[in-house]
Amino acid sequence: MRNFLLIITAIFAVCCVLQRQNDLSNDETIKETFNATEIDDLLKIQSFFDKSIGLTESKNQKEIIKAYTDFFQLNSEIEKVADLDLPIDFNDQKMLYNQLDKKTFEDIWSIGWSTKMNSNDTLKNVELNRHGIYVGFLKTLGEQDSIIDKYYNSLDVAGDISPSMVADLVKNYDNYNIKDPKIRLMIAIHYLTLNDKFKRKEKY
Repeated sequence: MRNFLLIITAIFAVCCVLQRQNDLSNDETIKETFNATEIDDLLKIQSFFDKSIGLTESKNQKEIIKAYTDFFQLNSEIEKVADLDLPIDFNDQKMLYNQLDKKTFEDIWSIGWSTKMNSNDTLKNVELNRHGIYVGFLKTLGEQDSIIDKYYNSLDVAGDISPSMVADLVKNYDNYNIKDPKIRLMIAIHYLTLNDKFKRKEKY
């Protein structure tokens, strides 16, 4: 009986450790970079993206890996950035924005303008805010992970998510450690940014 209780206790302890590892709010780099309000907003962003790609609230690592891998494979054979298939409802995404603190949004994104090919219309364009806390977080994360360092340096040179950055995540997704909640956050913000770029049709 005593051995049985020890086994149950050990299993419970392992599950708790795995849950903490899967949780942004318990990550030291996240806690050192963002305040409590920002972390709460990052959790909302992550949860929204996870649900968009078919992941439930489960913290089970196998389920997380399967959902992300299925999502990656959905786009693994595309030839052009414009062919990306993103199962993210943009109206729901705009509702997510409304749930975020204004400062959190501005620490991640900025709104500029762009013109579409064969059009004179000037439209709003969302891009990563190079001077915001989130891009600073990517720089710090790059010091821990060479793949994110490459991503950050490409962003620094291009000023926004470039076609080569999109292609790298599409074609080389196996290089991104999705067991790390910080990497999953980066992936979520990457694809939410692209989804906004593709689907926003507002005049500037």
